Amino acid sequence: MRRMPNHLEPMLVKDLTEAKAALARHGIVILRSIEAELGPAIMAEAKASMYSSPGRLAKLDEDELDRFMEELRVVATRSATDLKELHTRLLSKLGTDYIVELVKELDGIGENFTWERIARAVGPVNGMLDEKGFREIALTGPESVSDNFGLELQERWPPAFVRFKDLAGKAADVLREQAKDADRPRPKKARKG
Repeated sequence: MRRMPNHLEPMLVKDLTEAKAALARHGIVILRSIEAELGPAIMAEAKASMYSSPGRLAKLDEDELDRFMEELRVVATRSATDLKELHTRLLSKLGTDYIVELVKELDGIGENFTWERIARAVGPVNGMLDEKGFREIALTGPESVSDNFGLELQERWPPAFVRFKDLAGKAADVLREQAKDADRPRPKKARKG
């Protein structure tokens, strides 16, 4: 019985392993920045929005303002935590040994590690600000969270992601071809008579 081939060349495995490790490192830095810096950045923008409308701010008494600020902080923190949890789940998928299935999900993973997706974390805070009559906020770019976050998200993650995606695609192609070869019917040997 012929053994089904399902192996990759050692050099491809080495490159894929290194690319996965690099991507994970950059992903972890992004996660830590989201966890530690995104909530405070959202709150800084929310305060700026409120202070830019002194008339509306004056309508809130001290206790009401304190409660509102605490509610904003909780919502900003929750929004950052939800995003961190999503990114953690996505990064954990990179650890799978099922390369063919992973390749199908890489575009979705890549779309979530973009500034456009991360900037949407201000949405819940904007709802609260709008309710009180304050202008909505927007984080202008990853540097509004921190310079290090901007560097990781815009300069380090994208090339690491592209490299990993390319190598994973090559590995998936090899594995699919091996699976096809294994499924092809084998010619029967002629019996000697």
